[in-house]
Amino acid sequence: MSSEEETNQLTDEVDTTEEKVVSEYQVDSEMPVEVIEPRCYWCSKAKPEIKELLESKYQKRNQEEIEFFLSCTPEHENRTEKFLRFADKFYLIYIAFMFVVPVILLAIAFIIPQHIFSFGFSIFISLGLGLAILPLLGNQLVKNIGLKRSNLLGRILGVILIIIGVILILTFGLAYFE
Repeated sequence: MSSEEETNQLTDEVDTTEEKVVSEYQVDSEMPVEVIEPRCYWCSKAKPEIKELLESKYQKRNQEEIEFFLSCTPEHENRTEKFLRFADKFYLIYIAFMFVVPVILLAIAFIIPQHIFSFGFSIFISLGLGLAILPLLGNQLVKNIGLKRSNLLGRILGVILIIIGVILILTFGLAYFE
């Protein structure tokens, strides 16, 4: 065999393996496939509802990478940028309410066993305050329902956690001392 024939044979083998790989990953026609359309980051409206999406850039402070997001109106672009700046500014407070304060409260609860219920249930208040001040619920949720609804949902969950914490402290904490 000449080198040209070997090359042709190898090329034919590669072509047949590529066809097998492509056929393995083809979508079954009976399975529904969801195509994700570009959406406004603020209100989550998709492209068919609005004519054109504006592409915007946001750079977090002290970081080099630039994040891109889409918005349907300049007003939504401004609101999104305003919230992202707010979230960037108060992120350490969010971390404190969500992680640091609950750990400190648990440590105090185990150190002072007489008040274990009060300190244990005040974790609900800490988590609720964290969500009410800065409702960061996750990127996937924001992509699905929009930043506006995600903020509303986060604040509602935060208020519910605060109410649960206050009720638990008042019922079990006061019952413990009687």
